[in-house]
Amino acid sequence: MQTRPVSLALLWWFLLGASCPAAAQTADIYFVDVGLGNATFVVSPAGQTMLLDTGPSRAANRILAFMKQAGLRQVDYLLVSHFEEDHMGAAPRLAEQVPILNWVDHGESVVFGKDDEWWRQRRGPWARPGMGKQYDESFESYRKARATGSHIIVRPGHKIPVGGLDVVALSAAGKTISAPLKGAGIPNPACASIDRRAEDDAEDGQSIGILISFGAFRFIYLGDLTWNTANSLFCPKNLVGAVDAYLVTHHAQSMTRELGDYYYGLSCCSQAEVHGLRPRAAFLSLGALGHKFGADAAMKVIRNSPGLEDLWQTEKIMEGGEKGHNAPDQFIANIGAKSEQVPFLKLSASSDGSFAVTNSRNQYTKTYPRRK
Repeated sequence: MQTRPVSLALLWWFLLGASCPAAAQTADIYFVDVGLGNATFVVSPAGQTMLLDTGPSRAANRILAFMKQAGLRQVDYLLVSHFEEDHMGAAPRLAEQVPILNWVDHGESVVFGKDDEWWRQRRGPWARPGMGKQYDESFESYRKARATGSHIIVRPGHKIPVGGLDVVALSAAGKTISAPLKGAGIPNPACASIDRRAEDDAEDGQSIGILISFGAFRFIYLGDLTWNTANSLFCPKNLVGAVDAYLVTHHAQSMTRELGDYYYGLSCCSQAEVHGLRPRAAFLSLGALGHKFGADAAMKVIRNSPGLEDLWQTEKIMEGGEKGHNAPDQFIANIGAKSEQVPFLKLSASSDGSFAVTNSRNQYTKTYPRRK
């Protein structure tokens, strides 16, 4: 771990009291609206804060504003699921302003140093000259920021020591757990309809996926895991089991074969995954533009998942294939109106498995009793 001079900004945070919030009886999860990408805060019963991804670089000030709203003064564990702009971009700016003690990721980027031709083959019509250089500069900025704290590289099965919670990595660096978690491991009938698609050799398939447990409560986040890798967690046997809350994988991205085999393989949310997890509440982090060139297959799977009570969203989707599947406005943090406060959804879980979700925009709250 390297040290650096304490900036005035960091000193300000410490003067406010950089120690963790007081211990609570709940585990709190904040799904913050950052538009494109994901940024989710987990505050443990012991008062430690874990941030799951940071959103893009342009979201840094938004995240800092949210932290002030919520009274969060440091990040004990920053988990960057994979090295893409919409998941790591804001990290360098955050590190300049607040203490980030532990950086958790899968190691090094598998796309660092790739030339423009490699990017053209992977990005097709979205490729542009200099894309590789721009990515390398972004990852170098992340590396530099990461060096200011302790660096933890995780692999499937590893535990992340967040006080008061059980946090286990289900996937990392293109691999997944091979043995079922306690209580899981039954054959998954949905696997019969699951096809095999093109493999991903970029960063999405490297995503760290985690399961967070607080007593009987279970929450899962799989980053941007791609089709084949994600399905290896659920086929032929469900290695994870049921969960209470599900942060929708890869922002509910569904691509058609018409976009090519590579993009078709980047799709998420198979029936084997979602129906195998049987979430009671699903949370979608996706901007208003949605996936303009995508389809709605993932949203249909989520909507039809057995046991699903509600879909919650950080933003109302105005375009793209997901547009026709918006939840009722009361379940959406940002419906397009300007607000002085950063919109978010807050989930507060008890150890008996019950939880409540509150929409910051309208204070609408729904309580989910523990499973019988």
